[in-house]
Amino acid sequence: MARPNPIRAYMQAELPGITYQRRLQFRPSYSEINYVYNICNRYLFDNRLKQPEIEQGSRRQTWGFCSWEEVKQATGSYCTIKLSDKWFCPQWFVQTLAHEMVHQYQWDFTRFEEYDGVMPNSGAHGPSFFAHRERFDYYGLRLKTSYGRKRWFKHQSFYKC
Repeated sequence: MARPNPIRAYMQAELPGITYQRRLQFRPSYSEINYVYNICNRYLFDNRLKQPEIEQGSRRQTWGFCSWEEVKQATGSYCTIKLSDKWFCPQWFVQTLAHEMVHQYQWDFTRFEEYDGVMPNSGAHGPSFFAHRERFDYYGLRLKTSYGRKRWFKHQSFYKC
């Protein structure tokens, strides 16, 4: 059995009702964002990442994205993470932030490494992205390229949406 940890505690917490979720009632504070970032960094990335600037705001097409910068930022990272300010539930927020942290890892560490003879010059959903899948599964997270909202409301499971 996997050892207990804060990530698993978030992911196994009881989900709020679907009505609550549909109204996008979960709105994390910056201190909660920093806390989740730090526990994900500790358990998923062995504290290798330097926390980039994380911005919250209204997002129309996406829950979040990792924006690559040409030069290293004052934070020590080559990217900025931009997240929605409204979420279905804490689990969706943790899942998305961890996903964007994989892109940060790609930008900061693996953008010049070869995977199967190919030089990945972007933070795309390729081999360097899915190299983290096993560790995500171990801690109760699902590493996918995207999640279906309709299927989420039907199944309430990241493994089925």
